Amino acid sequence: MGALLAFAFLGAMALSGQIRDSGQFIRFVPAGVLRQAPAQVDRVELITGAARWTFTRAGGPWRLESRVAPVPRSLATHLDDSIKFLHVSAPIRVMERTEWAEQGLREFGLDPPAYSVALFQSGRRLLAADFGSPNPQKVLQYMRLEGGDEVYVMSRFIGQEWEQALAEARR
Repeated sequence: MGALLAFAFLGAMALSGQIRDSGQFIRFVPAGVLRQAPAQVDRVELITGAARWTFTRAGGPWRLESRVAPVPRSLATHLDDSIKFLHVSAPIRVMERTEWAEQGLREFGLDPPAYSVALFQSGRRLLAADFGSPNPQKVLQYMRLEGGDEVYVMSRFIGQEWEQALAEARR
C-alpha cells in the first residue's frame, strides 16, 4: 500500500511539473558591498602608497593595461576571487561615524589605507574601497568605501586575496 501511495505521489509531481519546496534549501543571495555581478567588472585598479596597477579585461583574460599578454593565471585567479568575495561576503559589522570618530581612521589602518581597490564597468566606477589593518586577532580587517562614513569590518580572507594579487603584480 505504501509503495502505491509513493508511486501516486511521484505521478502527481510529474504531472504538476513542480517539485515540492521542502524548506531545506536556502536560496543564495549575494550580500557583499559590490552589488553588480563579478563578471560585469572589466577594470580593476590596485593602489598602494607607492604604486598603481590597472588590470583590464574585454571578454577575455585579465591584462595589465600597459601590456598585451594576459597576466599569469594565478594573478587572474586572485583578481577574480577578490571581486567575487566583495560581491558575496557580507560585512561582519558596519561601524557608523559616531563609533569610530573619537579614535579616528588611523586607529583602523585607514589613514592612510594599506591599499585601495577600484572596480569599473565600461568606464563607470562601481566601487572603490580602502583596506586598513587587520583586527588584533587577525581574522577580520577594516575597510572603508569611497564616499561613505562607515567603517566595515570584513572577514580577513577578502583582504588577503587582494594582498595576494598585489604581491603577484609586484613581480
